[in-house]
Amino acid sequence: MKILHLIASFGSGGAERQLSLLAPAMVEAGLEVHVAYCVGGPNLKFLVQSGVHLHVLPSKGNYDPALALEIYRLIRKLRPDIVQTWLLQMDVLGGIAALLNSVPFITSERASAAAYSTGWKNRLRILLGQRAACVIANSNGGLDYWRQYIPDERLHLVRNCVSPMSVELMDPLLEKTLPNIAERQIVLFAGRFSYEKNIPILVDALILVAKQQPKIIILLFGEGPERELAERKIGDAGLGDRMVLAGYSSNLAYWMQRASVCVSVSHFEGHPNVVIEAAAAGCPLVLSDISAHRELFGDESVAFVPADSPSSIAVAVVRALHNPLEARLRADQARATASQWNISVATKGFCSIYKKIVNTAQSKI
Repeated sequence: MKILHLIASFGSGGAERQLSLLAPAMVEAGLEVHVAYCVGGPNLKFLVQSGVHLHVLPSKGNYDPALALEIYRLIRKLRPDIVQTWLLQMDVLGGIAALLNSVPFITSERASAAAYSTGWKNRLRILLGQRAACVIANSNGGLDYWRQYIPDERLHLVRNCVSPMSVELMDPLLEKTLPNIAERQIVLFAGRFSYEKNIPILVDALILVAKQQPKIIILLFGEGPERELAERKIGDAGLGDRMVLAGYSSNLAYWMQRASVCVSVSHFEGHPNVVIEAAAAGCPLVLSDISAHRELFGDESVAFVPADSPSSIAVAVVRALHNPLEARLRADQARATASQWNISVATKGFCSIYKKIVNTAQSKI
């Protein structure tokens, strides 16, 4: 069976991370896997020498009309059994190209209704999704979003997978910047600095924590449009020496195992990679009380907080710092839950869906 995955880049996002884990596993499962992309990034390295066939799509930007033609030509050349698209740009361009080539395609849903506006691009994505062989979501929230548009028999749930993470030595740059970090408790955030991650409230809460706990270090990993706002808030509070904006890290596993607590207070999520990876690493979690987080964990596993209350978030973080045994007991429960989301289970889920789609297509010939 030949599968073509289409994704715009291999940047630091969750979809990019998942495809970088799944594509090599699909090769090991016996599939012929092709991945086409426009721009590389930190997750591309996992596909090199993995047996995945890589195709670079020349593009001058998101609205380059030549990109649509390149995708059409690639599908026509490869004649895959299935095309699977990842994220809005490829859901649209890849969906159209697959339809024109009469190849079954799958739309990947990585978020939920709150992530989408009523703009024309999302309306076009919905129209194409209604023509897809199926939609595969990574959360119940994603399934609920599509239930208003397509029947349940064409909706499937395959949760994100957690990879065994290699732990490297501490980042030498951070070690130089914070020479006493090994002796301190660490509060961790990792994610994109964008609206859905609730960055202003998160930073306000962590400023309260830093002021109450003068010996801790707060590390915030990631990039994005709201990073400058975070930097300004931290600078105005005079806490730049203890609240460190550390950028993108390929070694989050180390920090997750080292941290006393990981905080994620998003407005909305799909199946959040950082949260499940922190859980798998045994790091205590403070999470916003939203359906996407409740879908994964119960009160016995994590501390839930209102997403709009910096003071409540700060109280939960301080409690985890002051009660490490209680926090670790919760973390053990979360780790047991996260252990079920492994690459093997996810790969089998996708392969089973692929087989059904191919069998259905062949029966119509």
